[in-house]
This record gives sequence, structure tokens and C-alpha cells, in this order.
Amino acid sequence: MSTTERFFTAEDVEGMVADLKEWPNMSCDDGNQDLGVSPFITFYFLYDTKRHLDISNLMIDIHEEFYKITGNPYIIATHPSSERPHPYGSKRLPDLREFARKTKKEDYFIFNFTDQKKHNSSPSTAGYFWKMRDHMNDNSEPSNRDYSFIQFYYRWSWWKDNKNAWRRFVLETMEKLKPDQVYSGFSMANPIAFGTRSAVTVWERSLAPRFFGLDIDYPFSMSGSLADGIRPPTWGFLLSDMWREKLDLSRDQIKLSLQHPHIRIDELGAGLWIELGEEPALYPVEDGVPELPALLNKLLKPIRNDHMALLGFGQWDGDPNERFNDADSLRWMRRFDADSDWPSAELRQRAAKTTDKQ
Repeated sequence: MSTTERFFTAEDVEGMVADLKEWPNMSCDDGNQDLGVSPFITFYFLYDTKRHLDISNLMIDIHEEFYKITGNPYIIATHPSSERPHPYGSKRLPDLREFARKTKKEDYFIFNFTDQKKHNSSPSTAGYFWKMRDHMNDNSEPSNRDYSFIQFYYRWSWWKDNKNAWRRFVLETMEKLKPDQVYSGFSMANPIAFGTRSAVTVWERSLAPRFFGLDIDYPFSMSGSLADGIRPPTWGFLLSDMWREKLDLSRDQIKLSLQHPHIRIDELGAGLWIELGEEPALYPVEDGVPELPALLNKLLKPIRNDHMALLGFGQWDGDPNERFNDADSLRWMRRFDADSDWPSAELRQRAAKTTDKQ
């Protein structure tokens, strides 16, 4: 893509914002690629490298279960060695379990699936699986570790019709995988072609000031940053025992702090799965700072990593497409704080006054 032309216009952004307020799973097609917002869930985890094959097989199990409950949607898969895309089921793709058996713990184990033929477009349903090398997982310095991850995108209409099956799958996956962090809500859906992240970051920067509930979830760059601290949850979040202990609070104290008729908490072996309301929401900024994310983030603030690696791509000279810089990344991370000025102090004050009058 050119670095001297805009990826999209201000009118495109306004159209997307209007569409997202009507239905929070929308995209914009510029003729070259179709990029959009999607429901997602991402599991971030460390693993026992002595049992690395068991973990690889568990990741395959999780893939197969998600594929089944979403109605067998995939049409493209990537080769776990070359990462090249092929038609799902192609003879060029190895058997994953056999490939896992031959993969050494010193190597990555990566496989991806999508229902999108165009590799540079956001999927409607996708699964991305990435197990880190053993030294990245076992590093004696926690700040130098990288989480492995499993990320799923799915249709909003599918989720609304299959909430119980989705929740059962999520809870069972967390019990088996024992992740350190899990996030679910709405985010831009990253295409299977990682180079398209450059355009996705521009959409994120354009939409983030319009929706408090638009998360930014890019495991490829966040897997190391999240080892240093969490990011602000927007809806579903696993507070694992490891991170809860850093707060010096018991499970009962967490539940007491989050007592609210619209907050659901499930106790798991790995920690507490927290849902902020019956379903995720984008929370348009003109409606004011949302109560439930602000309540949870106030509790989690001591373990938040305000300097999260949000993007994976930065701004460069001569590029007219705006992306997050360090200063705005910090403001976005703190958007649920009482003293925040994101996206602007004036807008927050105006929204608060409107809310008070209602």
C-alpha cells in the first residue's frame, strides 16, 4: 500500500461509526480489502515445556471443538511450517497431530484458519494458534517471557444465537488450558495476512475515540507486553489466580468488590471469569464512560501495563494515515480512569452532564 495516500476517508469513518451503532459487527470494503470490527476471544497462556506435545495436541483439540460449534466454516488454512495459505483440507497441509509430534520444543508451533478467501481481509470466523518456543515461555525473567495464544473471531449473529454453547466452550477451554489472561469483546478482526496490520492500526486509531468498548487485541505484539501486566477489559476477562495474587486480594474479596446485578462471575480452577453485563458492547463515547468496565478497571489498575505494545506498526514520516503514538496509547489505556481525558476532556464532561440529566 502507498504511504502517501490515505487508506480511507473521513466519510468512510463516519459511515462505519454509524453502521457499528446499529450492528457492532461491520466492515468497510475499499475494493482491495474488507476490514471490520468483530466479536473475539483470546486466550494468553504459558505451558509446561516438559509436556509441550500435550499442549500442542490440546491446542488442536480446542481448534476442532471451535470448528464444530461454529458449523465448520473454514475455507483457508496456513501450513504450520511455511505459514503459506492453502484451501482447508488441501493435501499440501500436513496432519496437525503428526506435525506437532515432529515439532521440537525449541520451535514455534503455529497454525491458522479463516473463512475469508482474501487473505488481506478481516474474517467473519477465524482461529489463530501460536505456541511460543520453550525459551520464550520459560525465561527466568518474567518480563522477558512471551505468552502463547489462541485467538478466535466469530459472527455477532452466531454468538447471539449460541451464547450457551459459546460460554460452555470458553469455560471448558480455560479449565483445560489454564491461561493467565483471557479477553473477550469487540475488536478489529486482524486478517490472516499479518502485513495487513498496517491498515488495521489506522482503523483502530480512527474508531477508538468513538467507542470506549472497542478493544485492541493484537497478540503478535502484545504477547510480551501482557506478561508485564493486563490491559483494560471491556467485557469478558479471566482474572487468573496468579494475577489476582499480585493484587493481594482473595477470590471472595474480588467478588465482593464486583457485586453488581449485571456482573457475572464464574469460579474456575485457573481463576475468576468475569462478564460485564449480559453481552459485550461498543459503548459510544457520547453515552459517557461505561459503568461496569470502569468498576472493574478501578480494581485492576495496580496490575495494568499502561505501556502496552498496542500496534505492531508505528508511524513513519510522510504517511498521512494516523496511528497511535506512545502518548495516545497511554491515554487509551487509561480511558476508564476517573481522571482520564480520552478521547477529550470536553467530550467526557459533556457526556457526563448529559448522563446526569437523564
